[in-house]
Amino acid sequence: MPDSELVHQTQMELDGDNYQILVFCRRDGRFFAQTLFEDDDIIISDGLSLLDALGKHERLLPLAVVSRQLKRYPFKSRTKRL
Repeated sequence: MPDSELVHQTQMELDGDNYQILVFCRRDGRFFAQTLFEDDDIIISDGLSLLDALGKHERLLPLAVVSRQLKRYPFKSRTKRL
């Protein structure tokens, strides 16, 4: 028996890009949602129920996307430290 089973999948659109969200149930009855950005870059949110894990993930995914955009396209600071 696998450690987890896919129980739900959906997509979230952010700034014109679609991000796939997969929700799994573990054998112990807990849930987790995940989005794969790259093979070595995954965001995971745990929850007590499908809706709990999905809700957390939907709130955190925009922050994860923006943080990756900032890392990829850093901007020059407009302030100077004295």
